[in-house]
This record gives sequence, structure tokens and C-alpha cells, in this order.
Amino acid sequence: LSSDPCYSYTVLDDPWRATDNRYTFSLKCDTDVYWVGWYRLFIHGQSVQMPDTCVDRLSCGTHAPLWLNGPHPRIEDGVVTRDVCGHWWNDCCGFRSNPIRVKACPGNYYVYEFVRPNFCYGTYCA
Repeated sequence: LSSDPCYSYTVLDDPWRATDNRYTFSLKCDTDVYWVGWYRLFIHGQSVQMPDTCVDRLSCGTHAPLWLNGPHPRIEDGVVTRDVCGHWWNDCCGFRSNPIRVKACPGNYYVYEFVRPNFCYGTYCA
């Protein structure tokens, strides 16, 4: 089997990760997740991607939602590293989390090598 992350990923389908999910009383934090390998994002069974523009505070089930600070790659770019920001106070990048790797896949989707964020409360948005 291929070690290409486009064909060997874990599905991440948490509806609370949606950018339109405003503040909830049970805050999520991705430092509590044991991240290993590559992930493909879905919301309600639909393939989605991480936002690559600022996300409103108190979205994605958390205080400081994590978004990709940089463009998504093209297929020919292969695997790229991107910075991750968390929106807090009036600063879209008030928190800078650990960089992640991203790959564009045939079929018009992306896979992400998520790592443990360096603060709570932050979650990867979809």
C-alpha cells in the first residue's frame, strides 16, 4: 500500500469544528488529542478544508480557533509546511501555534498533518 497521505489518512468529522459553530459552553481543546499521521476534514459527511483566512473568535467550539496562515498548496507543490494562527483579542494571529504540513490531493481535497497545539483553548477549524 502507498505511504502517500492522500490515500492513508484518518477521517476527522467533528461537527463542532465548523467555522459557523459559535461559542459553546463545553469548550474544546486540541492539546487533549493524541495526533498521529494525516487527517482529512469532513463536516456532516462533506469533505471540507481548513480556513486559510482569519476565523471569528469563539468559533469551532473553542476560544481561539486555529486557521491556516498561508495558502493551500497545489498538487504540484507536494507537501508544504504552513503556520497556524489562533484568533484572540483583536488579533487574527494572537496565538501562533505549531506549524503543520498540508498536501493537495487528486479529487480536490486536502490532508493535514495536525500536531498538538501549543495552547488551550484552541481547535483546528474546518
